Amino acid sequence: MVGNMKAKDILRIKGPEVITIGTNRTLHEAIEVLTKNKIGVLLVINEEGKLSGIVSERDIIRTIGSNFDSFSDIKVSDIMTRKIIYADAEDPIEYLETIMTNNRIRHIPIMNQKVLVGLVSIGDVVKHMLKDVIADNKYMFDMISGNVK
Repeated sequence: MVGNMKAKDILRIKGPEVITIGTNRTLHEAIEVLTKNKIGVLLVINEEGKLSGIVSERDIIRTIGSNFDSFSDIKVSDIMTRKIIYADAEDPIEYLETIMTNNRIRHIPIMNQKVLVGLVSIGDVVKHMLKDVIADNKYMFDMISGNVK
């Protein structure tokens, strides 16, 4: 059932891998990392190895749009979002969906006891919610048709 699924369940299936980039890297380097890994967002790590921001394809495109001739030398730290919204590994998937929708974000870092354990996208959330809805519908259909007692 959907109500029992948590962020950690998505990470168990998806895996904990998170691609990061340093604050002092350029947008050109960020584009290379995004393209190479076929992803849409990078978590930004400072010199101490701490999460200090997040940068998305949209952030980069907006910056390129207003700095077309000089964008490749701009630092990731100059355009990253510094106010990061986190979720906990124990948070229900419905909570993640609500937070992401209300804040108009597509990715949310997942923490467990203040340690980064993964990154969940809105696509991950929708996929898992849909899978559970399909399973619930099949169960209800089987119950109605007498296949389950």
